[in-house]
Amino acid sequence: MEGKIGVLEKLKKNSILATDIASQFWCELQMELNYIHGKEYTKAMAGGAKVHKALEVQAHVAIEVEPQGYADFLYKEAYENYLAYKALNEKGIGREIKVYGSINGFKVSGKIDELKVKDGKVVIVETKTKSLNAKLDGSNVKEVRETTMRTHKMQIMVYKKLLEDLKKRDYTYQNFYASYGIKTMVLSEKFLRQLELINIPSEMRNLNTIYNLMFEQLYKIPQVSDTLVISYVDRATGEEFASVSVEYNKSEFDKTLTDVMGYWLGERAARPVTQEENWKCNWCRFFGKECKVWSS
Repeated sequence: MEGKIGVLEKLKKNSILATDIASQFWCELQMELNYIHGKEYTKAMAGGAKVHKALEVQAHVAIEVEPQGYADFLYKEAYENYLAYKALNEKGIGREIKVYGSINGFKVSGKIDELKVKDGKVVIVETKTKSLNAKLDGSNVKEVRETTMRTHKMQIMVYKKLLEDLKKRDYTYQNFYASYGIKTMVLSEKFLRQLELINIPSEMRNLNTIYNLMFEQLYKIPQVSDTLVISYVDRATGEEFASVSVEYNKSEFDKTLTDVMGYWLGERAARPVTQEENWKCNWCRFFGKECKVWSS
């Protein structure tokens, strides 16, 4: 069995994404092979990204700067998070918010599509884009199967855990600071000039300050609701065609997460789909090549 370092090293990763955990509920082996052999960027993914970007600018304007390195990237991410949390506190809605945390000692992160205040609580909304002209799981896209939806449910529940841990200060700025090595990072001169050109105040042009400001806004947000929402949107028009409410049950989620983390801890190998769900293989680029589990 592989240890935690072994699994991450094999996949050339240093952390786990919420989408990784969600993908384990579609096909864990496919998720692993995507990292080993490289992910494909599809037209569907490009279309989805366009919809998400359009939704983001409705809530706040992202800063137009070009990071030169990882420190610059983290600054841009933090500044946009600061704007999103600020919009949430002032206008009741924020979009494209990065969340961080730790599960079983692993760095875990994800990007929440939307947070909105409803009945005095923050509701997490996950937006999934689909083509209404296409088929999904062999059926009409409007009839989203549970096998598809369970990946989305798991993803949004991971977001709930991460956001709540941040809000309750179970995962603090100090945890983030140490885990991401902020203390030793320096912004590039070219990036600093860009920040000056877009009128970012000089006192805000450092990682320590911007993350403190981000966490200040985060701590002001209302309690996080146990009701989570998955919004299904037409990729072509950006219009919602279905909405599903999911109730978060912490004890059930924790049990599920224990099994999920068994893979990352190296306690078991990646699982293929079950025989009952081997129809998924028809959409998998590894089927019959790197994966021959159900090819005979």
